[in-house]
Amino acid sequence: HAMALTACMGMGDEEIMGLLPGKVDTSKTLLVGLRSWDEGMKERQQELGVKGLSPKEVANDSSEIMEWLKNTGVSKVVIHFDMDALDPAEIIAAVGVEPDGMKIKEAVRVINDISSEYDLVGLTVAEPMPRIAIKLRNMLNQLPLLKD
Repeated sequence: HAMALTACMGMGDEEIMGLLPGKVDTSKTLLVGLRSWDEGMKERQQELGVKGLSPKEVANDSSEIMEWLKNTGVSKVVIHFDMDALDPAEIIAAVGVEPDGMKIKEAVRVINDISSEYDLVGLTVAEPMPRIAIKLRNMLNQLPLLKD
């Protein structure tokens, strides 16, 4: 997600930047599973020199990610898992419903593959938007004996 990513790279609100323990170099930042771009985001990514891999590039295995990690020379990894990366045909778990996303098992495999070879020091999950759960709750709340 753009805001979380730029914050990790040390760009954004100075007060928030002061609270973060450090920042990540753009050359050590990889975007996986992105397929929809806000206005200007693509240019920003190129401008910052951040590499990106599409859902198709990681669908069968994690080799491109593992190769990229090896080339950065890092030992510690932070993963920011934005649920917008998931394919809405399989699960609508986020605000965005952009087609052709990553399958749940692919996202899980990627994260587990990384953690099996690197020291995973942070894992955040963002954008969960359980629309179905909210609709079900609202429906059940209107029925007799099931009201809150």
